[in-house]
Amino acid sequence: MRLLTLLTGTTAAFVLAACAAGGGREVTVTATDSACTPNGVDAQPGEKLTLVVKNEAKGDREIEGIEGARLPEVLIPAGRTRRVNFTMPEQGGTQKVKCYIPGGPSTIIELRASGGSPVQSATATVAEQSGGAAAGTTVDVKLVEWRVTPSVSEVPAGRVRFVARNVSASMVHELAVLSVGADGQKREIADVEGIRPGGGGELVVELKPGRYELACLIAPGEAGSTADHYQEGMHTPFVVR
Repeated sequence: MRLLTLLTGTTAAFVLAACAAGGGREVTVTATDSACTPNGVDAQPGEKLTLVVKNEAKGDREIEGIEGARLPEVLIPAGRTRRVNFTMPEQGGTQKVKCYIPGGPSTIIELRASGGSPVQSATATVAEQSGGAAAGTTVDVKLVEWRVTPSVSEVPAGRVRFVARNVSASMVHELAVLSVGADGQKREIADVEGIRPGGGGELVVELKPGRYELACLIAPGEAGSTADHYQEGMHTPFVVR
């Protein structure tokens, strides 16, 4: 998470419980400098899983649930292993877990309780996972130095498809969706990274009513940039009603 969120006592207790409480079938997740594997796990509705996350990368890794998956954010230091428990919903379906280097590449791991075939892509991003998904609302977002300009600034709650277009002549940008808490703290919930000049990308997220931001979080040293894109002004308020 490039915009850090301080854990409250309740959240911290939830994280510790998720790591320490008894779990179920063990699933090994291996984090390297380029990706996390596997990217797909078949499970049963209501099944208890223990994600054994082994960090073989040179730096820290994080893992967390996205798009409604109730798995807290957990930090795995370089060279360490963390055990994270997760119970699949009784109704089945697909739960998404994001495994990533803070400020670096990410992998979306699908926990599937549908009994279908394993996911094929080895290093899918949010945009690649959601490219063919149906969405209730589509928002076009233009990225250029130093602005993030959505086609609308307010949408109804539900599934939202963000279609980003980088109209810069020379700079790489990205689109991140940040939730904004009542205390003003911001937390990244989804992103599509590495959008080259003239290129595009998209992601689909399930959003509840509240305040959000659309932003580019590229920091100095990332994608050849010497600037902090967020600090330069690449963020805009976004409301879900």
